[in-house]
Amino acid sequence: ADKHPRFLADTTGNRRLDIVGCHDDGVWVSLHQDEEGTFADPLYVLDDFGTDQGWTSVEEHPRFLIKTTSDGAVDIVGFGPQGVVVSRGRGDGTFEPPKLVLNDFGHAQGWTSEKHLRFLADVTGDGNPDIVGFGDEGVWVSHSRGGGQFEQAQLVCRGFGYNEDAGGWRVDRHPRFLADITGDGRVDIVGFGGPGVYVARNLYRRFRTR
Repeated sequence: ADKHPRFLADTTGNRRLDIVGCHDDGVWVSLHQDEEGTFADPLYVLDDFGTDQGWTSVEEHPRFLIKTTSDGAVDIVGFGPQGVVVSRGRGDGTFEPPKLVLNDFGHAQGWTSEKHLRFLADVTGDGNPDIVGFGDEGVWVSHSRGGGQFEQAQLVCRGFGYNEDAGGWRVDRHPRFLADITGDGRVDIVGFGGPGVYVARNLYRRFRTR
């Protein structure tokens, strides 16, 4: 479990969940065959996102199955050693060759599982997932440009971060979540800090803590 993330996701657009797993050698997919809940034999579809390619652990290198465009197929988005890697889904259970789309949020840029959380969530309400990272100085956001591309990250909130002047938040003690608590279609930040619950309202391109 600490090395091989597995997902259920519709990789073909037929509204049936397939099994996607990141093993040592890369990505394997087992397609959902019928309404009885049976699956086809797994197929090796991509030689990346596995431990053999440097994705050493689930915690250190989070991977997600998500649409990077609202009308596209499910893609693979991963936080690899060098930054954010995207493999676009073809809609048939296979994926295009992965591309490094952002030199940020990776181990090479100082992001580690012991200090930092990374998520994909729709910050702007446009239907496309953005990257949200809880770093040393606070919350960083890289907005989606669609098509598996992301803008350069910006510091949008000086709170919920690892440094003491950003609140001294710790991964093992202070859970943080992204959820729409106002009903406006954009995620807000909810964190369980030392004294209690903190909320930062989403103001489209930044977050307000008070």
